[in-house]
Amino acid sequence: MSEKLGFQAITIGQDLGTMEMTLDRKTINDWAVLVQWQARELVDNLHVAPPGMSIEQHPRMEFAKFSDLRAGIWAKSEHEFLKPIRVGSKVFIHGKIIDKFVKRGRNYVVTEYETLDEGGEVLMRSRETGVYLE
Repeated sequence: MSEKLGFQAITIGQDLGTMEMTLDRKTINDWAVLVQWQARELVDNLHVAPPGMSIEQHPRMEFAKFSDLRAGIWAKSEHEFLKPIRVGSKVFIHGKIIDKFVKRGRNYVVTEYETLDEGGEVLMRSRETGVYLE
């Protein structure tokens, strides 16, 4: 559910919820075409999904949570890939606000995401800083 929150109302520790994503072959192939991804042998031979596939869900989670967010500009992004994501697996992406600050008159929000497999093992961690535009 989307919340009407201005930057001032966003709190550190605020939960962005959890999104479920099934990485079937069609989803992976559609993504590979979209980003012109070349390392097809990972999918075809090793049955491993491209490591960054879940990253595109992060801004969607923020826009779903904050309806007054007009646009987000990625200022910084860090990703730690811990385990391969298997083709056909279901993953869960959980996000939260870990910091916010004002710099040069712009509102920044720092978010942290974990991508977990069905057993709860962490596959990837991300920390992203974005400019919040109301």
